[in-house]
Amino acid sequence: MRKLGILFYLLILSGCSATTWTVNQESSQPREENSTLQTTTASQNLAVASSTIIETATSQTSESEEITMNHLIITVGNQTFNGTITEGATGEAFKAMLPMTISMDELNGNEKYYYLPGSLPTNSQRVGTIRNGDLMLYGASCLVLFYKDFPTTYSYSRIASMEDTTGLAQAVGRRGVEVTFELVE
Repeated sequence: MRKLGILFYLLILSGCSATTWTVNQESSQPREENSTLQTTTASQNLAVASSTIIETATSQTSESEEITMNHLIITVGNQTFNGTITEGATGEAFKAMLPMTISMDELNGNEKYYYLPGSLPTNSQRVGTIRNGDLMLYGASCLVLFYKDFPTTYSYSRIASMEDTTGLAQAVGRRGVEVTFELVE
């Protein structure tokens, strides 16, 4: 964003007068010089600088999009689901644990859970509504995969969400299930 501001500033400057004023050292009075050559050079430099700023901003945007791409594959039995890891400390800590295959237990007919061996950073919030395919952290160490939508008053830290949950409830079944989480390479 800062680079776009610089670009805007440079474009404004390019619209200014091409006249260059210098101080006559003998009289300390400003005098006008022939600035045709200087203006051409300044315009060329401005064009190069503008082009470089736009290329750099575009390049950095692409790099940041690649860095923040947090695509996840969740495998339940023989079915795979795609998801996206939420940005933040909880998501980053979870990513560092991958790939991971765990046995998740059933709870309440709407979620599977697993207690991690250690704690993850939390950012617990009252989410209001759980969505089918949400992967959240309850407390600091309980990983929860939800397979039904429902309202809740509990607080969770978001870790990830699935993009298409078609068949998730059938895949997880009514008992405990083995689930694999891995990053898309």
